[in-house]
Amino acid sequence: SAAESVASSRDKALVRDAARSTVSVSSIALDGKVIDQQTGIVICWKETKKCARILTSSDIVDGLGPNIKLHIGLPNRTILEGQLLFFNKYYDIALLEISSESDLPLQLPSFGSNPNYGQEVFILARGKDSNLMARHGRVLWFEDPKYLNRNYLMLLSCNTPNIHSCPTYSRKRCSMALEDHILAISTILTCIEMWMKFSRIARPEHGLSLRTVELLEVSLQAVISLDHNINNGYIVDKVSIGSTAEKLGIRYGDVIVSFDGLRDQALPQLEDYLLSLGWGFLQGSTDSSSTVDLKLEVYDLLERGTRSVTLSVEFCHASE
Repeated sequence: SAAESVASSRDKALVRDAARSTVSVSSIALDGKVIDQQTGIVICWKETKKCARILTSSDIVDGLGPNIKLHIGLPNRTILEGQLLFFNKYYDIALLEISSESDLPLQLPSFGSNPNYGQEVFILARGKDSNLMARHGRVLWFEDPKYLNRNYLMLLSCNTPNIHSCPTYSRKRCSMALEDHILAISTILTCIEMWMKFSRIARPEHGLSLRTVELLEVSLQAVISLDHNINNGYIVDKVSIGSTAEKLGIRYGDVIVSFDGLRDQALPQLEDYLLSLGWGFLQGSTDSSSTVDLKLEVYDLLERGTRSVTLSVEFCHASE
C-alpha cells in the first residue's frame, strides 16, 4: 500500500510533489465503459499552462477506433478529453495532448538525469477516480533475459501498482516504469523531440540481443576476466535470423568489446547512442543513405581471438 511504501516525512513530501505531475489515462468505449487504464506524466507544456502533453504507454491506443475517446484524470479529479499525437510500439510510449480554458492544475516533473543501477525509486499510479497509489523499489543490478530484445529497459525490484505504465521518481529524477522495468528519461525525451521535429522515430536495426559484462554474475565476470582479459563490453545473447550480423558470423556467446567505439556504457546509454544515429539519418547528415556502418570489435570466447566487423544495417523509422 502507499502507506507502507511511503513512510518518512521526506519521502511523503517527494511523492506528494510528484503526484501533481501524475494523471490517469483511460480509453473509453461508446457505451461509456473503460477499455483500458494507464498512468501518465506531464512531459511538457505547449506554449502556455492551458495545454499540456502527457506521456503514457502505447497500450492505451491498442485497437483504438475512431469512436474511442481518451480521458485524462487530473489530480483534482477533473476529467479532460485527450488527443493522441503519436505512439511507438517498440518503446511502448504514447504522447497525448490536453487543453483547458484555464491553467491546468499540473506541474512539470524534475527530469534530472537517468536512473542508476541500485537506486531507490518510487513508482506512482492513479487508479479509479484518480486516487494515488505508490510503491517503493530499487533499480536492480540485473538484466532480465525475458527482455533481451528490448535491451534498453532497466529491471525494477517491484511491480507497478496494478497498471502497466507508471512514472517513477527518485530525488531529482523522473522516468517511466513499464510493468517491472524502467525506460530511461533520456530515451523518452529523445523520442519525443525526434517525433516533434521529424514526425517519426529512427534507430539502426542491428539484430543483436545483448547483455553487458558489467551486469554479469560475479563468478562469470571472474572467469571472463582471468581467462580472456575482458572486463567490459557486451555479450551476444541472441542474433536475429537472417540479419546482417548473422551473415557476418556473429553468434551467441561472442563478446563485442567495442560497439562503434563504446565499451563500458550501459545498455540504456547504448540505446541513446543508436537514437543519435537515427537523428543524424533523419537530418540527412548521413548522405540520405538508409544504412549506417557500425564498427564492432568481436571477441570469440572459443577461438580466443578478436576480429573487426563492419555491420552495415538499415534504419527502422516508425511514424505511428
